[in-house]
Amino acid sequence: MQAAIYATPAVLQYAQMSEQVLRPGAPGRVASFIHERIPAGPEFHAFRAPNVDTLYSNAWVRLGAEPVELRLPDFGTRYFTVQVVDAYSNSINISARTFGSAAACYWLVPPDWSGDAPDGVTVVRVATTITWLLLRIQVLDGDLDVVRELQDEVSLTGGETGDALGPVVGADEVEADWRAFFRAFDAVLRLNSFPRDEWAHVRQFRGLGLLGPKPWDPDALDVATVGALERSFATAQSLLRSSRPQLGIATGTGWTRVLDKGAHGHNFLARAVMNHVGLGANVAEENTSFNTHVDSTGQRLAGRSGPYVLEFAGQPPQTAFWSVTLYRAETGRLHANPVRRHALGSAALAGDGGPARLVISHTDPGAANWLPCPEGEFYLILRIYSPGQEVVAGSWLPAAVRRGAGAADGL
Repeated sequence: MQAAIYATPAVLQYAQMSEQVLRPGAPGRVASFIHERIPAGPEFHAFRAPNVDTLYSNAWVRLGAEPVELRLPDFGTRYFTVQVVDAYSNSINISARTFGSAAACYWLVPPDWSGDAPDGVTVVRVATTITWLLLRIQVLDGDLDVVRELQDEVSLTGGETGDALGPVVGADEVEADWRAFFRAFDAVLRLNSFPRDEWAHVRQFRGLGLLGPKPWDPDALDVATVGALERSFATAQSLLRSSRPQLGIATGTGWTRVLDKGAHGHNFLARAVMNHVGLGANVAEENTSFNTHVDSTGQRLAGRSGPYVLEFAGQPPQTAFWSVTLYRAETGRLHANPVRRHALGSAALAGDGGPARLVISHTDPGAANWLPCPEGEFYLILRIYSPGQEVVAGSWLPAAVRRGAGAADGL
């Protein structure tokens, strides 16, 4: 059970890499960006709970003796970040917050790299051999053509390809089949090892046939171990699913504030739940997020019980923007609706920091501030990009989601 919890972030990332660059006919290749050309919608299945405020670009690199060079264009005042994610979901950001928004060159290297970088090059050290680059560029007023041009100006060179990185596994497969799950975990360990200070925790997994000289083989396990693996894997998956609504620290208004994203330390359960909710969660200093599954009375959010109102007397303090995105509770995917609206925020509502009001309803209330929801259960994520210090410190909190027959009045 501890192995299944510990391995979840690494396995889910490895499965995504398999889908994107390893399987025959995959859309990308190692050390090359895959650019999403439109914002995520209900058909987006690379990972759960995507944002719809930015265009995503993904790249997987294999670090070796030579640096991987990343060149970025000048983004001006537009929000962007390149999230550099190691194999265990720990993140470093290349963004206006950390390095500025001007055109720049970066070398991605392993921790023990000892070379010299030329002037004008910033060295970024990454903890594991396999590194995921997740680029987000803000879309402003539907200016997709401009964002696509910026995507095309990003360049990535270097990195090792070598032989096949490991077995090909599917994202759905590793959540349903314990053999696929541990086969992927074995591949992660062989490619990346694990943090040295986690050795006391990880060494116990030798009893499952992992960490050996040969690739993990479930057929080599005794009957008792096979049965225990199968049962404990199912229990771990059930635990992660049931824990998703509890992600974060309760604020007292129905929302939970997600802490330590991209930097969980040794809290392996919180790290697993975070990645089960959605891969690629960024550190709170870059993007503070809150989520809620309930209204102000503690009842689960469901379209059949609405409509609902979410009202901010003062909008979230930030230097970039904020948004509220709605997801179906049973899948963590975006809700398909006739107006293709999945989020509302500072880009569509009052942009002066004053009051903002969202109406969440299964049926159209006849207002521009309508966020459509399914008839069944759903949840909300509030994302605050480049959050103000009040948000990071926890002194600013979102208001509760209110329910009532008259919630759509006074629009």
